[in-house]
Amino acid sequence: MDEIHSVLPFVGMCITATPNSDGHSEVVCSRGYTDKMTRRLSSKAFFQEWSSLKPEARGTRLTETWDLDPLPDTVKDYVVPAGFGGGVSIPLPGGAEGFGGMHFSTESAQDITDMDHYGLCLISPTINNLVGAIPFESTPGVLSARECEVLELISLGKSNAQIATELYIASSTVATHVEHILTKLGAENRAHASALGIRLGLIPGLFARAP
Repeated sequence: MDEIHSVLPFVGMCITATPNSDGHSEVVCSRGYTDKMTRRLSSKAFFQEWSSLKPEARGTRLTETWDLDPLPDTVKDYVVPAGFGGGVSIPLPGGAEGFGGMHFSTESAQDITDMDHYGLCLISPTINNLVGAIPFESTPGVLSARECEVLELISLGKSNAQIATELYIASSTVATHVEHILTKLGAENRAHASALGIRLGLIPGLFARAP
């Protein structure tokens, strides 16, 4: 996302995966949006709203929604109050069950040039492959609060000894937590568990941690 930001001056971005059977999309990564906005972009209501616009591969630009009657709730209740003047949402194919998406918001519609838009469309297959490579094998809330703490430290590359020191618990206790985390998430190793934790929203992703 740093590379995209160097070209496209977005003030908010979010990548969501294909919705699950409940219609809820997992947030893969996000930057600049409030929790309220990311919850909306991952909600069933947003997916239904966006699906009704029948987005093509080139996506849907915010400017294309202004003349809709009624104005989409996402635009009226979330985008406008947040002060976004431009934006684009590009779908990531997900098979018969639906699609995920890349969502970018800018301060002005002029901030997204046709070249920027074209470039986002070109990279969407690559982003789709990266998102699709992270398996969805569990649901949020399967870990305890302490296990989520341990998982977040694992995702930062901390060893069991370092985690024990930071959380003021025994290394053997950390090892037990790690074992439970791997089992509950169906993860093959610590890196896989970290990816699943971010994918499921159990721990913040890299971009969510960025200032």
